[in-house]
Amino acid sequence: MSKLSGLVRSETLAHQGYKAIRRAIRDGKIPRGQFFSESTLAESLGVSRTPVREALLNLYRDGVVEIVPKRGYRLIDLDEAAISEIRLLRVALEQIVVNRLCETATEENIRDLREILNGEEAHQEDMYTIDENFHIKMAEMAQLHQIRRELLSVRGKMYLIASGARLTALRDETVADEHNALVDALERHDCKAARRIITAHVESSIDSFVAAKVDLIDQNRLDRLS
Repeated sequence: MSKLSGLVRSETLAHQGYKAIRRAIRDGKIPRGQFFSESTLAESLGVSRTPVREALLNLYRDGVVEIVPKRGYRLIDLDEAAISEIRLLRVALEQIVVNRLCETATEENIRDLREILNGEEAHQEDMYTIDENFHIKMAEMAQLHQIRRELLSVRGKMYLIASGARLTALRDETVADEHNALVDALERHDCKAARRIITAHVESSIDSFVAAKVDLIDQNRLDRLS
């Protein structure tokens, strides 16, 4: 049992490391184009190398980092074709979730989703975190566990698109409105409206990430010239 307890703890630490590294990528704390090692990440996270290694392997499977022999890890560079594919995949996955949830959502499900959007599940968090909690929770409620995993993978790639950039406050407000409209449609079991809302929401979000990436590149260019 002691070995089993240690295994569970290791998996928990790996999951924590996975979330922390994705957040660091999202916030631009891991520079693009630069190699990094398990040791440097483990030190910055304050944990041992083993869970960090497991987390990085998961991110490698997600297509978020690449492993270069004798050099270490590096963030994947997404081109326009990859971003276009991410858009198609995320829309398809979210539509499957919404279709299922539209048919099965209970009053308790709707209440739980509204609590996430209102920040009642924890302290009020940034839009990125609330958005991820909301979408992943929908997949869990729909009991689509493989799709939940794929959504985490796709969202990790989205963080790569505009790593270090911040979306505008206006987009924050728009995302909140879109989330609430989606929950309203799910509560009414209006599947057609729910599919329309989720499609527009995902496409607008990816457009915002791409625009933020362009703004970040332009700003970096100006900083180098000044």
